[in-house]
Formats: sequence, C-alpha cells, structure tokens
Amino acid sequence: MKEASNKKKVSRGQLAGEESFHDKRFRGERLVIGLFERLTVSLYPAMPSNTDRLLSKLGDVTDKYICEMGCGTGTLTFKLATRGARVSAIDISTEAIALAQDRNRQFIPKQIDIRQMNACHLMYDDNSFDLVIGISILHHIDIVMAAVEISRVLKPGGRAVFIEPLAHNPLSNIWRRFTPSIRTASERPLSYAEIRAMGKFFKSTCYEEYALLSLLSSLVYLVTHSKKVKERSAELLLKIEPLFLKWVKPLRKYSGAILIEFTK
Repeated sequence: MKEASNKKKVSRGQLAGEESFHDKRFRGERLVIGLFERLTVSLYPAMPSNTDRLLSKLGDVTDKYICEMGCGTGTLTFKLATRGARVSAIDISTEAIALAQDRNRQFIPKQIDIRQMNACHLMYDDNSFDLVIGISILHHIDIVMAAVEISRVLKPGGRAVFIEPLAHNPLSNIWRRFTPSIRTASERPLSYAEIRAMGKFFKSTCYEEYALLSLLSSLVYLVTHSKKVKERSAELLLKIEPLFLKWVKPLRKYSGAILIEFTK
C-alpha cells in the first residue's frame, strides 16, 4: 500500500522515466512481469481504433500544418501525409523517432519533419500550426505546461485535438493498478477537472466520451478465453454505444476514452 501511495504522488512529465520506458517498449523489450500481471493484461478490453476516430474528427487536412505530439512509430504521421498534410511529428523516445523516420522516409523532408522533443517545450515559432494533435500523450505530461505551449504554436482559430484515457471508471482504474509494468509511474488518465484546467488557455473546449460498452469485452474474454470473440463483441458494442450513451448521459463519465477539442 505504501508503494502504491508513493506512485500517486509522482507528478506527470518525468522525462527520464518516460524516455527510458518508451525506448524499451519501442525496442520490443518485454515489459510485463509475473503471471498475475500477464493474465490481467490479457483481460484488457478490445478498444475501437483511436486513429480512425481522430482522422474523422480532423476532416480534410490537405495542406494543413500539423504538429503531432507523441508520434510513436509514425503510423498516424504516415496517414496524415497521404492525406496531404504537412506534419511536424515529435516524440520523447529516440527509438520511436528512428522507427517513425524509417516508416515515413518517402515524405521526408518535403512533407514531414520528425524530431525528438519534449511536448512541454515545443521548438516551434508562435502561430505555426493549423492543428496540434495526439493520441494518449497528454496523460503522460504536465498538462498546464502543455496547454501553454499548444496554445502558443497554434494559429488563431486553430484546433488542438486529442484522444486520451478518462479517469473516472473504477474498473479501468483497478485494471491499471494491477498492471503497473506496462506504464510509467507518472502517467495517469485525465479527469474532467484537468480538461477544464487546460481549457482556460483556449477560447473553447468540447469533448466526446466513448468506449464505455467496449469495456464489457473484457467480461466476454473472461468467459470465452477467445481473443477473436472479444474483438467481435467489442465491434458490436461499439455500434450500439452512441444510442446507449444518448439515453444514459450520466454514464458517459465512466467511458474508457475521451476525444477533446480545444479551439484557439
């Protein structure tokens, strides 16, 4: 209990820990230790594609200048480039940067620039980007410092769009507590209060919760022990979720993920 309590006090954005952890992950090193944790990881629900959801929200990105925070191996970077965007992609991990550069070699340097960089200290001029985006990046970093930097580099009227884990589902929080090896000590999902705190640096904030019913796919796996059945159940649950959330709005806060849009 004392160890868990100490972890809660660790502030986000511990760069050394984040860089080391993600370098190991992108090198393919095994992170999960212990049989119990491996079993718990297998129970993680089948989640919908965050990449597809984000791209849908962005709309037409032709000739848009985009800063992608936490680019990882450059999968989203590549999809943005094929849609005509001009992308400045960053990540804290040198291993990720190497992989992202290799994946996007055909677009470098004309259309894509990929660099190792701290997301809280963006090395770009003011008013540089039409869009600043990221998937599962904000919950790793100091959100206030990030909000200041995101607002600074966005053009007037520009948008910042992020997909992040949401903090209010007790079952998700228990799962996270029992699988410490697959995350850094300083990361934690975002709360509504933290989203509102970031919103103070922008003209407007809107968000959409999702992946609530998808969490039930864990129970399906627990019964069937079939990854394929788990994934199919998640697809079905995703189709009925919009109508479900429309009628039971108080349950939105327990969703597994949230899409956030800030406008400068």
